[in-house]
Amino acid sequence: MREWLAPLADALVRGEGAVLVHVAELKGSGPREVGAQMLVTEGAVFGTIGGGELERAAMLKARELLRSGGAAIERYALGPELNQCCGGSVTLAFEPFAPADRAWVAKLMRAAEDPYPLLRTVRIERTDGYRRDLSQEEVGESVFHVTLGESGVEIRERVNPVKQALWLFGAGHVGRTVAPALAPLGFALTWIDGRTGQFPGSPLPGVRQLELAMPELAVDEAPPNTIFLVMTHSHPLDEAVCEAILRREDFFYLGLIGSNTKRARFVKRLGEAGISEELLERLVCPIGLPGITSKEPAAIAASVAADLLMRCERAAVRARSKVSRGG
Repeated sequence: MREWLAPLADALVRGEGAVLVHVAELKGSGPREVGAQMLVTEGAVFGTIGGGELERAAMLKARELLRSGGAAIERYALGPELNQCCGGSVTLAFEPFAPADRAWVAKLMRAAEDPYPLLRTVRIERTDGYRRDLSQEEVGESVFHVTLGESGVEIRERVNPVKQALWLFGAGHVGRTVAPALAPLGFALTWIDGRTGQFPGSPLPGVRQLELAMPELAVDEAPPNTIFLVMTHSHPLDEAVCEAILRREDFFYLGLIGSNTKRARFVKRLGEAGISEELLERLVCPIGLPGITSKEPAAIAASVAADLLMRCERAAVRARSKVSRGG
């Protein structure tokens, strides 16, 4: 589900209007990428299009449109005009919502929970008109596509974008710090522990929590290309989970908390159990960014989150490059 949907629905229930600001075009350098979005109500802002004077100007324009009820397309030069040194220009599309759209947005939220691809199309005219449509169709991996022309802009976005599956094994002191660091980053997070009462009292929004007596047996239930993080309370359990993951072979990433010594011990034992050297090369331990050596849970969480985001970004770039070459 798109992040702006829930706060939009809340605003409409309160009888307030809102304007969704889309970054529709970027030329040169800019603070955010095409597809970044910010929801503006009379008293609040959700999301960001990059901060600074650009965001302030966008907020002022959005609140002006709250009163008129119209849509708009605006181009901003990120130089002396806005006192920002990015040097490029950004085109923003402003999409209005009124309390009368409450039923449509509620339908959109329900449909967004459907596993089938849900595509939302909005056409914003330079004359302040707009039209919205909704359809279920395959749209590839792209979740946001813009066509900008003389008459206006057409935005096609997948409301329920595919999320990278991430399975975290362990709800100990490190796991309880890592999970909330990862939860807001767009992963489909499944969190597993073999003990009772280990999870926080308040479940993390959007995170599936499983108490399983034998966590290693759950590995086969994960979808292909899953990210696995293993940090249970027990080295033998860590080893059992890692072995189950390695035997699958179709994982995106396998990270094991611990030291180089722990990795060497696991590689030796798993090799003796029949795991190939090629697969064992893919076992990442220690986890996180190499330059961060702190063992503080918060530092580990930040390091792991940054490392995983970088790996996902690189994979996405490779996938786009492969598509562009037709390979």
